[in-house]
Amino acid sequence: MTILLEPIKLEFGASDTAMGFLSGFAFALFYASLGVPVARLADRWSRRNVIAISVGLWSAMTAVCGLAGSFWQLALARVGVGIGEAGGTPPSHSLIADYFPLQNRATALSIHATATQFGILIGMLGGAVVAAQYGWRMAFILFGIPGVIVALLVAFTVKEPVRESPLNNSSMLADIKHIWALPGFSLIATAGATTALAAYGLGTWSPSFLIRTHGLSLVETGLLLGGAGALSGIIGAVTGGILCDRLSKRDKRWQLWLPAGGAFATAPLMLAFLLWPESQQFTVGDYRVPVAIIFTLLGGVVAAFWLGPTYAAIQTLSPGNMRAQAAAIFLFMFNLVGMGLGPLVIGVLSDVLEPGFGVDSLRYAMAISLSLVLLGGVLFLRAAPRYVTASSAA
Repeated sequence: MTILLEPIKLEFGASDTAMGFLSGFAFALFYASLGVPVARLADRWSRRNVIAISVGLWSAMTAVCGLAGSFWQLALARVGVGIGEAGGTPPSHSLIADYFPLQNRATALSIHATATQFGILIGMLGGAVVAAQYGWRMAFILFGIPGVIVALLVAFTVKEPVRESPLNNSSMLADIKHIWALPGFSLIATAGATTALAAYGLGTWSPSFLIRTHGLSLVETGLLLGGAGALSGIIGAVTGGILCDRLSKRDKRWQLWLPAGGAFATAPLMLAFLLWPESQQFTVGDYRVPVAIIFTLLGGVVAAFWLGPTYAAIQTLSPGNMRAQAAAIFLFMFNLVGMGLGPLVIGVLSDVLEPGFGVDSLRYAMAISLSLVLLGGVLFLRAAPRYVTASSAA
């Protein structure tokens, strides 16, 4: 969706606020709100089957996005994608926590998290190329259909391990209250949500920023953000997981100190990306490359440090029979605030600033959001001692 915002906006004549709603809130509301009940089903049934059904649904609805004849039809199709994706991550985290022991868990979950970066690589670059040649609708169709095949692979090849913890008969509300009361959980979830508001907003609008402010083409933007940008995220995610598992053996507080450090380093690097003069560019072959892209690549590495450590902390804090629900509650906060509000808030700010700043309104709207990254880092630091106390007692 992010690489296709500009051609979709042009076809439907939508505002930045409307495109922020389409790329964020329309998807995230159902993705986040349905995550907990679907995760509860996964904790009581087959996590593998929940994942397979979810992959099939969100892939089919991605293809349907390419058939939308109006803005609101596309918004409804995005809702369908969100409903499907609600059952993806929480059951996956629960499975991985059963597959791997505590000392390797952050690394394992970090490697799993690189799937998102590979998705950005393929989606940004491939989506830009397909859209440039055949239009944005064909990009949705071509990228949605293969997921149905992946759903079948999951159903017939993924192993469902035997659960060590017995199933509980408590209500969903009781489970939510129990998980939220775990020492450090609420702070970790709030830190993730605060950081995500800026991260999702920046990730959604960065292609538009490069197109509008730096004058890049759709393909040039896809190459930079999809190729080099995704590579930095993969390096950061894996490095963060490995560092966390090693450093946490010396001091468990590194489980959350590392995400905090990543947040503090991300803010100035991304600010440099946004404010660097657009006149400074160089060429690689036939393509233009803004100097500013160097800073988003470095920022992408440290920004991904939080992935494995934070997910592993959530799984370590949670009882074995509630792990999928714990991941879903964390992701509810993370995605509803981050994915739901991040793109929308930046879109609204851009429209508000547009009369005074013109094409630079998006630049400054994105820059304002970076203050939340620093707040997220502070919250991670505050959560660290509580996490250590709880995990030591587990």
